[in-house]
Amino acid sequence: MPGPRFTVMQGRFAFLAVLSLLVGLVYFGPVPTPAWAETITGSGAVHGGIYSNQFNAGDDLDALASATGKRVTFGGTFHSVNENDGVSGGWSNTRELLDEVWTGKATPFANLTIPASAASIASGAWDSKIHEWALHMEQYLAKGGGRSLVLAPLQEMNGTWTPYGCDAASFKNAYRRIVDIIRGRGNNETKVRFAFSPNGWTSPGCGSISSYYPGDSYVDVIGISAYRWDGSASVYSVMGGTVDSLTSLYPTKPIVIAQTAAWPSGSKSQWIRDMFNWASSNPNVVAVIYFNYNNAGVSGETDWRIWIPPVNQGWKDGMLSSGTTYQWPLTDWFKSGPLTLSLTSGVTLCHGNADCDSVAFQDHGGQFHLWEKATNAVVNSSFYFGNPGDVAFSGDWNCDGIDTPGLYRQSDGYVYLRNSNSQGVADITFYFGNPGDFPVAGDFNGNGCDTVSIYRPSNQTFYIINQLGQNDGGLGAADYSFVFGNPGDKPFVGDFNGNGIDTIGLHRESTGLVYFRNSNTAGNADLQFIFGDPGDKLVAGDWDGDGDDTVGVYRPSNGLLYLRNSNGQGSADAWAYAGNQAGVVALNR
Repeated sequence: MPGPRFTVMQGRFAFLAVLSLLVGLVYFGPVPTPAWAETITGSGAVHGGIYSNQFNAGDDLDALASATGKRVTFGGTFHSVNENDGVSGGWSNTRELLDEVWTGKATPFANLTIPASAASIASGAWDSKIHEWALHMEQYLAKGGGRSLVLAPLQEMNGTWTPYGCDAASFKNAYRRIVDIIRGRGNNETKVRFAFSPNGWTSPGCGSISSYYPGDSYVDVIGISAYRWDGSASVYSVMGGTVDSLTSLYPTKPIVIAQTAAWPSGSKSQWIRDMFNWASSNPNVVAVIYFNYNNAGVSGETDWRIWIPPVNQGWKDGMLSSGTTYQWPLTDWFKSGPLTLSLTSGVTLCHGNADCDSVAFQDHGGQFHLWEKATNAVVNSSFYFGNPGDVAFSGDWNCDGIDTPGLYRQSDGYVYLRNSNSQGVADITFYFGNPGDFPVAGDFNGNGCDTVSIYRPSNQTFYIINQLGQNDGGLGAADYSFVFGNPGDKPFVGDFNGNGIDTIGLHRESTGLVYFRNSNTAGNADLQFIFGDPGDKLVAGDWDGDGDDTVGVYRPSNGLLYLRNSNGQGSADAWAYAGNQAGVVALNR
């Protein structure tokens, strides 16, 4: 039964109930987890999946693959511990549902419900039924051929519409008990992976999603339910915010959009295309599984299907895109050890060029961390410079071809510059501008030396000066100034056309709009496009060494850096995990 209908981010709850016998079995403790880890890669390749509305899912998945041109990696199923006829000799709903998915050349993503409170499950009252269900699951596994599954016990536990919902403390114990029982029966990670699968939106008064998290040792995958109940809602509003929040808390856990569907509307096909594109460009999202059910006869529900037949064109386009992949059997997921997510793209943007920019991150304690390359997340060196809260930037202050850090103290307009990437006091200090200004550093006249100019948000004016101050003195008047942009936009600098002169740009953090000029003059933007999500922090650099600067964004919500090799809308060309940082700057090294 579904939850409330007043949000665009909402899940659903479904199960099959079949009369079964209660049989007492023995409870076993957990099986120790090996110390090594199996790593999978997220962004750039997302697996497709679907919940078939046919019991004979194998035939349905075959027909869908023929109509689409590509198979789905996952087949979603719903189960109850009461769905089978005893422990042996009778009908096994569990075995048949799982095996139908497997015969359709897909791996089951199985949601398991128990019609009881979380406290009752945690107390052990349902142990015998859990053992019984596990036995039927094992009948499926025993057929061999590499059979495996991802199991999501007690999905959507943060909603009041589930019998075990809205009790975080008891849920964690109940989930762990189920996992311990199934592992204790000898079903290790080469056969079964476990998913923590909350709804993307938590019922009022039920706490946060993180309050239900049962712990890294019990969770292989995080799955969320995220439905588009509003025909005008964007992909990000439906699932993006929740994914960002979860990845900031659990950055090495793969995320599956474990249940999703779109309300019928004129934009449904495009929304599904957008969903595949967003998922494949998000480093933490590894799969999307569509709820292909017609629930039009249920109060407040609709016909969610994209495969009736025929197949929805948006689904077909999304599945056939280069960012959607397929694997069966899913051997990458079912190897010994914990399942962790690779947070680097494996893509080298530099291609061996000597003059590629890298990045430096400034942490909240005032320490700089210089990366060896902008895409490999390897810290080459670290050092302290300045005070927490200073605005970081970088430039070539002594014209030697190497960028070093600078700091701007907005409280008093002071500039602090180092001529080496090492700890120490500032080599150059002066003040320029007014409190509250933002620093912009670059080579604004093409002489091979960088200087520090400012952007004044109060009047949207850039003040450009082609010299550095010294000896704690003031710089005086700017060489020239001009107005550009709208209130609230954040400045950045780069050589966007490769002519050797840096020019200014602005980033609208509320929408992800990027726009810049190819000359340091007033006028309309020479180029504008959307890149990233609201709240991202923009950085520009020459990531591939071709002589012109392109954009990147650091996303504080999940600690990831995303880089583009061209200035235009599209997915990131590379990404890497940086964690919780105060700021990021580009470095020519």
